[in-house]
Amino acid sequence: MKIDALMMDSKDNVVTCVRDIKAGETVKYRNGDQMCEITAKEDIPFSHKISLKDLASGEKVFKYGELIGKTTREILAGCLVDHTNIYSVPRDYENEYVAEGEDSDYKAPEVKTVERDGKLQFLGYRRSDGRVGIRNHVLILPTCACGSESSRIVASQVRGAVNIVFNTGCSDVAANTEMSQKVLTGFACNPNVYGVVIIGLGCETVGHKALREKIQKMTDKPVVSFGIQEEGGTLKTIEKAVRSAREMAAQAGLVKKEWCDISELLMGIECGGSDATSGIASNPAVGELSDRLVDLGASTIMSESIEWIGGEHIVARRGATPEIHNQVIKVCEDYEKHLKVAGQDCRAGQPTPGNKAGGLSTIDEKSLGCIRKGGTRPIVEVLEQAGRPSRHGAIVMDTAGYDISSVTSMVAAGCACVIFTTGRGTPTGNAIAPVLKVTANKRTYTHMEDNMDVDLSGIIDGSTTIAECGEMLLNEIVEVCSGKLTKAEAYGFSDIAVDHVCRFV
Repeated sequence: MKIDALMMDSKDNVVTCVRDIKAGETVKYRNGDQMCEITAKEDIPFSHKISLKDLASGEKVFKYGELIGKTTREILAGCLVDHTNIYSVPRDYENEYVAEGEDSDYKAPEVKTVERDGKLQFLGYRRSDGRVGIRNHVLILPTCACGSESSRIVASQVRGAVNIVFNTGCSDVAANTEMSQKVLTGFACNPNVYGVVIIGLGCETVGHKALREKIQKMTDKPVVSFGIQEEGGTLKTIEKAVRSAREMAAQAGLVKKEWCDISELLMGIECGGSDATSGIASNPAVGELSDRLVDLGASTIMSESIEWIGGEHIVARRGATPEIHNQVIKVCEDYEKHLKVAGQDCRAGQPTPGNKAGGLSTIDEKSLGCIRKGGTRPIVEVLEQAGRPSRHGAIVMDTAGYDISSVTSMVAAGCACVIFTTGRGTPTGNAIAPVLKVTANKRTYTHMEDNMDVDLSGIIDGSTTIAECGEMLLNEIVEVCSGKLTKAEAYGFSDIAVDHVCRFV
């Protein structure tokens, strides 16, 4: 029987409508094996929540079996539950920490491994450091904003070259400079990059020669650099950089692809423009993909730590050790404390207006849906922003709740590709690593078909399962790794954002 709404857990007192509901209509949903129904007392938009019972003012609201907020006023059964009538409850982090060391009775999640009939392989580029890339770019890398336009022009004249637009690099405090350098050197070392041509101005905080030397200490890739003030201006710099980039591209063209096992893949996991379909369908499907990859020996990174808040206790329980469990809790606690020092509240900007229009009411509800994209396997490492992994398996990274900066950080960490879920739709891409866009919102797929790679709406209408979609996404990722272009990649999208503690002081 066709359903009108989805219940995520038997403990829930709201369900999410999977079609537009008119006042007076009967809303059918399943609670386990039992078919249930409730009559709508008012219009309920697609992907928004309807109350299953009368809720008093101040009563707890549950979705995914977890607290997503408290009511601001009485809400009758059959009425809309959204950001106007529930609010987020601050977290009690102190009680979420667990004992470490000999006194700990912490039970880590099980490690799973799988054997498939035959190897799961893709055609990649094996680098000298042992890592495997899935693209073979010559990267034109600016040291500062003043080198970005020249970098763009150079890349446009060299087949096989890509560039990034870097909007800072000057007049920054030490912490910002450190983060910028971490990202730029990370980009250069990404296994999708064959070689690097650096273009600087000459008076930036870290000049082209210094950046070149940093990169050369980290990798044996070919690296050259030019300074606009030293070469005689923009035209002369571009001429020299183009010649170097073409020579580098010619050498890159001699590198042959080889079959690589899926266990050698490092994949980033991102979501942006989320709505309720993200948490109930596309994110669980990507979580299934992540679990399958980890079981096969590959590694995945989930970032955006602000979007763990409200679900941080669930993420933490995936920690392979009590220390990792507590690191996850501390990341969220520290983030809230950091904002409070500046007189800010993370709940003021979360959920975003687009999230709210898509049925997400509180940061807790958003987070509980967001974290599902990371799967269920043990977390083996908690990385700083743009930090390079030292372990294999399921990994998380401490980044802000901004999808472009999170993708930037994961690519700087060495991710060869990124899978990106969305509900409302987003065109975001990256110059270095292909970004695969998936949505379970049929309307979004239809309205933004130019940007969406995969339609997972079958999970919503019941024509397919999360497990089936996870397997399909695994096959899609293998094809992307072997050379299939994502839509953002084919368009040449190259979004980048570097998080800073402060700007231009």
